[in-house]
Amino acid sequence: MGRLRILILLLLAASVAAVAAMPPARAVAATSVITVSHNQLLRNGLPWVPRGVQIVGIVAPDGALSGKYVAAHQQFGYAELQAAVSDHADVVRFQVSQFGLDPEGPLYSPAYVDEVASAVQTARSLGLAVIVSLQAQPPAGEPSRCPLPDAGAARAWAVLAPMFAGDGDVMFELYNEPGVAATPAGWIQWRAGGEVIFPGGSCQAVGMQALIAQIRTQAPANVIIVPGLKGEQSLGGRMRVVDPAHRSDPQLAYGVHYPSLSRGVTYWDNTFGTTSAAVPVIVTEWDGNSTTNCVPDTPAVAQLLLDYLASKRIGIVGFAFDLPGTIVADPAFTPTSYAAFACGTPGGGPGQLLFSSFAAQAQAGDGTQPDPPPAWIVSAGVLRGLAAMAQSTTAHFFNSPGTFVTGADAPTLAGLGMGSAVPAVSFADESKLAAAVTQGRLRAGTAAVVYAAGAARSTPRAQQRNPAHYYAVAARIAHAHGLLFIAAPQASLVTVLAPGTPRRGLDHAFIQLRIAAGTAHEADAFEAPAQGSQGDPSGYADFVSAASGQAAHSHPGIELLAGLSAGATRSTRSAEALFDAFLSTRLTVAGYAFSAAPGPALTAGVGFLRKLSRLES
Repeated sequence: MGRLRILILLLLAASVAAVAAMPPARAVAATSVITVSHNQLLRNGLPWVPRGVQIVGIVAPDGALSGKYVAAHQQFGYAELQAAVSDHADVVRFQVSQFGLDPEGPLYSPAYVDEVASAVQTARSLGLAVIVSLQAQPPAGEPSRCPLPDAGAARAWAVLAPMFAGDGDVMFELYNEPGVAATPAGWIQWRAGGEVIFPGGSCQAVGMQALIAQIRTQAPANVIIVPGLKGEQSLGGRMRVVDPAHRSDPQLAYGVHYPSLSRGVTYWDNTFGTTSAAVPVIVTEWDGNSTTNCVPDTPAVAQLLLDYLASKRIGIVGFAFDLPGTIVADPAFTPTSYAAFACGTPGGGPGQLLFSSFAAQAQAGDGTQPDPPPAWIVSAGVLRGLAAMAQSTTAHFFNSPGTFVTGADAPTLAGLGMGSAVPAVSFADESKLAAAVTQGRLRAGTAAVVYAAGAARSTPRAQQRNPAHYYAVAARIAHAHGLLFIAAPQASLVTVLAPGTPRRGLDHAFIQLRIAAGTAHEADAFEAPAQGSQGDPSGYADFVSAASGQAAHSHPGIELLAGLSAGATRSTRSAEALFDAFLSTRLTVAGYAFSAAPGPALTAGVGFLRKLSRLES
């Protein structure tokens, strides 16, 4: 086996050298650059969450296309990509054929190579970022393939990589939907290659590590998207690969497809959500229509999935902008909808849901506020008060899928002009939370529950004394019913767990008692109850950092939020104080649970928002 692997590598090297002489300068001049920093994608140095659509019309050379892909190819062009931009997409994913790009392959065609280059140029001319995804499944023109990249894939990348090496807005997705199980043995093959036995044959795979190393000799800077296993549905158990050009800060992201709409939040955590705490993750292909792998509650779960992805800053690419019946209904790119949805009835799809989410994300991150836009938890009463005083500013910040509004249903939010925000409900008692969830007594459209246990009588004594247990129970109930779960333990729990603690020592005791770690373990988001520290900016930042660190260690990938209060009627904090607290923690947390009493506190809240949008100095 060792001699065979050496022979394969020698053959690969020869193939790479043969195609490396092809003309490299095919990409337009880059207008921006995509990079990776820790677990975050950046575009021009600012955090970036991709909003994408898939194009399948160039998945194979013209003569090798079949079925619905023929029509997709015929309509592809500038107008199609322009329509995607109008729907607020900022990235397009092109599936391209390994068999048409491999100089030794039966379908290889210089004309097809030029067609791929032209498609990328057209997208880039419209300001779209691009994912080039290598496809070797039947739509790419051949009936069978190796479940992992083989020598043909390596030769195809030796053509593609130098074509786009000069454009930092083009990302390389190594191989579409590797067909190997996400087991320890599967991950070893994924990384190192070797013989892969599959029904009907076997092949010699090139490991992802070798393919990354090869591409880096020709394209040292482009972000590479490494696909997961199990048809690209799982990153669970992922083995580490090295970026030889960027060993200390790998320019690698990881792709997943079609998060299960039947298994829910815990499964998403296990297959990709927890991984997103360590590396950038993109859902590079997704659809949830009424005919393909349909589940009866697809509309509700699809909304939950988008909320989940937004909470973790995971981008998504809808499948496919040129295939009617998926995210679009017709060749005019009319979005599909979930109106009158029924499994088995053609036409139902997530287009309206997806593009509405894209629009909300686009307006929230349009450059007039700090980037990335913060996530929020806010009550319906506070939101109504802010909107009455400053509708456009309030909508700018809170009309976003990153905002959870407690005490509101979907019609209420739509009436406030905040239709993109997420309805939520808050409880101080786990038993009341459980009863409302299991008995179906939540408001229409509720997607998240907040459990805010504290020392007041509204939280039963048993829950106060054992918060970790009851938070775990509440999280499991929420997840079992398709809801996101937000842990918001109050600092006052300290007075029960450590009686006699002075008021000024509550924050320190909260950390010492590891309340954050215990309550965040199974939550999707955690709110650090830092409002009591806002009078001391450095103390506020220190507490938020310590509590958030505990929560993130307990549950990697959890969304971190901090309590931020404009105060009560007699103890209003100024807009400047709120802004200072924001600045001191913006790199620690993803967002804030914002509260304000009616009157002067709401006025201070509006001033704070205007400072964020730079409408005031």
